[in-house]
Amino acid sequence: MQIVDKGKDIKFSIMIPAYKDRYLKETIDSVLAQTYRNYEIVIVNDASPYDLDKIVTKYDDSRINYFRNEKSCGAKNVVDNWNICLSHATGEYVMCIGDDDKLTPRCLQDFVDLIKKYPNLDLYHARSEIIDDDSNFVCLLEKRPEWESVYSLMYNPRNTHLGDWLFRTETLRKNGGFYKLPYGWQSDDISAFIAAASYGVANTQEVGFQYRGNSLSISHDLTCIEDKIEAVRYAIKWRLEFVANQHPQNEDDKNLIRLIKRDGIVSGYQDIDDMVEFDIRKHFWVRGWFWFLNHQKYGISFRRFFCCILKTIKYRF
Repeated sequence: MQIVDKGKDIKFSIMIPAYKDRYLKETIDSVLAQTYRNYEIVIVNDASPYDLDKIVTKYDDSRINYFRNEKSCGAKNVVDNWNICLSHATGEYVMCIGDDDKLTPRCLQDFVDLIKKYPNLDLYHARSEIIDDDSNFVCLLEKRPEWESVYSLMYNPRNTHLGDWLFRTETLRKNGGFYKLPYGWQSDDISAFIAAASYGVANTQEVGFQYRGNSLSISHDLTCIEDKIEAVRYAIKWRLEFVANQHPQNEDDKNLIRLIKRDGIVSGYQDIDDMVEFDIRKHFWVRGWFWFLNHQKYGISFRRFFCCILKTIKYRF
């Protein structure tokens, strides 16, 4: 594989907040396979019960920096470990990827090319694809505009993940690090919105990030769905408060703000309803009864709850 040195002055920190061991080697290997070489890997072991030391210490590469937390942040406070990773980073730009995700070989080089074209931004985004437990291709996520404002980013929600984003380190730290919400749900989105507020975001057009859609991830853990719904409700409120304080001069952005104010709540409701429907699918009688008793508590109308039940029945039968 040819090594590309274009833009060698830019240093990246690839941060891996680690807990699980199953895919960690694959994740590290995908970073070490980069065609662009000026980077470091920051791995923070969140007091894992698995033998992560055995995996990491097999590598003889000075770019790998390995740390251990004395006490686990835990799944609910996973954002704390993201920010611990950030505290160790020395690169000008940071990515925070899961311990089961992967980068494609040209990911960093594509970012270098994008940074050279849009040097003043605080946020960049890699096109992504979904892989399964065996690293087989599942689906390709859509292309995004090469550049877009924060208002376009907010109004046109797409399937994104924490590892998609590349942040300017200095700006992320000035913003207080990654925005903390339980289980990291909506934390990456809000962190990205804050970073894109001034100058927008530039998006790579080639796949740079591979998100593993496996059953071991927090995003598939139904035990914390109530916290996730609260996070979505909080994020809806945050978005509306954010745009209420924005006064762009560009007419397109003004129109996007109007649309966000008009449609933002509806979009958030759909996210919540999708989660409830998914929850009921897995445990129809138990979770269906739970949501019947508690739908009002989580701001879900009976009509929306009933629609979730009907969709679940259609799915099951």
